[in-house]
Order: sequence, then structure tokens, then C-alpha cells
Amino acid sequence: MQKIEKKRIRTTGYGLDLLSALASCSSTILVREKSIMFTQSFLTPQPTGKFTNFARWPGRRIAHCTLVLLSTLVLSACSDNDDDLLNSSQTVSTRASGMLVTTQEANGITFHTLTAPETQFANSTHLIETENSLVVFDTQFLLPNAQDMRAYADELGKTIDRVFITHEHPDHFLGSEVFSDRPIYSLQSVSELISANGDAEVVEKQGDFGAENIASTYVVPQVVSPGTILIDGITFELEQVMDAEAAVQLVVRLPEHGVIITGDIVYSGVHLILAGQPASWTTALENLAASASQYPIVLAGHGAPADPGVYDVNIAWLTKAAELLATVDNGQDFKQGLVDAFPDLTMTAAIDFVLPLLFPAN
Repeated sequence: MQKIEKKRIRTTGYGLDLLSALASCSSTILVREKSIMFTQSFLTPQPTGKFTNFARWPGRRIAHCTLVLLSTLVLSACSDNDDDLLNSSQTVSTRASGMLVTTQEANGITFHTLTAPETQFANSTHLIETENSLVVFDTQFLLPNAQDMRAYADELGKTIDRVFITHEHPDHFLGSEVFSDRPIYSLQSVSELISANGDAEVVEKQGDFGAENIASTYVVPQVVSPGTILIDGITFELEQVMDAEAAVQLVVRLPEHGVIITGDIVYSGVHLILAGQPASWTTALENLAASASQYPIVLAGHGAPADPGVYDVNIAWLTKAAELLATVDNGQDFKQGLVDAFPDLTMTAAIDFVLPLLFPAN
């Protein structure tokens, strides 16, 4: 493993300043809602053709502005404990597979995030290292990356206590074959969707990426319920979130350590794959942002670990995407509008990926 960077990080801001955030609340957003779900195809659109004018819901706009105001004030006064977490040393290295590994201590635990190259959708999987064990979140998409992730976990020399699959999209569970010797869990509906669609996903993805890159088998997870569990003395709070990037996602918080694992509700540093309805996805992000001061370390489903400013970026992206869906009639203008609005985000292929579904006539 070649070390490429070591840095000390400190978050000095959380995205939009107060004035720009409040200004954004005054705009009218037209949303063409689309229900896009993963079934036998990686993405299958089910457009409703329905337009919703959020401006006619003043209560929603006022509530959003209030939330932004309160969040800004609270986040500006983070506790000393949060500052300690944000100032922790973060080490970034690269594996022979091309995956980036980000490690950071957080009040007695260490998290390890393995992020695939952007050409492979920058999937991120996370290992929480406690005193005696490892807890794994998601299992990568391509088989070589999943195998390398398992090799990395084994190099740490601790037992994998269990694996959590955050949602049913194939880029998060198709690597589960390499963890088949360990307990694997998901929410009930996620387990059911994997059971129903997993075989078709294997066939399709092997056709797209080659049998050498997609595992022939996968694990249907055991069911875990939302609630609080202890693993090696560490508290994990499990929450079910509906209708964000996926129909159902598992969000996990470590309240004693300031860490939140969001699954694909959050993308970090990259363009989003628009696999959910912007309005409900935004609501999920706003709910996560409400507790941002308690969780300064955000482990996203795609991209590197982030601070809570990532919520603002995701919300702004979805707002812009909804605006474009309501005003443009072709994929080129849709993509260019997002690229122009977010020049610092990478992985524009995430936009290309959904254009045939959003604009099938083009």
C-alpha cells in the first residue's frame, strides 16, 4: 500500500452561509417527480409526469428556512468534543486496486473508508474498528474491489463481527460473496428486495462488466430491526429512512463518537446518481442535517468522508436537478446545468448514467 497523503483536517464552515441559505428559501421550485427504482435493471424509471409547485406550500418553505437558520446557529457553536473529532488526523492512502483508503480516529474507534475509483462510481464501504472487532458497512460492487476490501479488513487482524448492507442497490451488495463467512444483516425490506432481484442483477451486471468482475453468488442478509445495539461495548443506533436515494436505507449513528453512516442518502465530492425523487430525498437530508452538530463525521455511500457541509451541497444539487427537470427538455441541457452549478464536483458520469432514463425521447 502506497501512502499518498497525510493531512490534518479542520472544518471551518458548513456550506452555505446564512444569507445565501435564506435567499435560496425564497425561490419557487418546480419538481417533476420521478420514481426511479432498482429492479432487474440497474435503474428502471417510472415517471409520474407530475409537477409539484413547492411555493404553494408556505409552511414547508418557512419550516425549511427556520431549519437552515437554526442549523447555522447551532453548527457555529459546536462543542469542544466535536472540535476534537474534526481535528483528528486523517490519513489517505491508495491500494493496488486503485481504491482509496481514508482512516481516522474518533474518540476511541477508528474508521476505515475504502472508496472505488470514480470510473467505478466511487462506491464507499466503511469499516468501524473497535478494540476487539470490525463492523463492515456495504461490500463494494466489483468483485476485485470486494476481494481487496476483505484483504484490507483481514490485514487489520481483528474479527469481523458483522456486515451491514445499507440498501438494495447492486453496487452495495454484490460484493457480499467475499463476506459469506460472516453474519450479514440488513433491514427487512432490503433483504427481501435482494432476495427477489439478486439473481437478475448478477446476470445483467456480468453481461455489462464481465463475469470476472461481478461475483456469481451473493448473500441474502439476515434481518435487523431499527433500534440500538451494542457491539464490543460501542453503541450503534440503527434507523430506517424511506424514499431517499433508495426506497429504504439504513442509517447508523455512533453517538459517543460523532460518526454517522448515511448510505446513499449522501454523496461526497461527486455528482449524485438521481435514483430517487428530489423532494423526498431532500427531506431525508434535512432530517440528517438537523443533528449535524452531534455528528461531525459523515461517512457517505459514494465519495470520501465529509463534514456536515455535505448536506448543503446535496440539497442544493437536488434543488437544481428538480429545477432543470421542470425547465429543460433534453439531457444535454440537464447535464450542463448541473456541471455549471457545481464545478467542484467530479464524476459527471453519474449524470450520464441516468440521462436515458430521465429523457428517453432523446
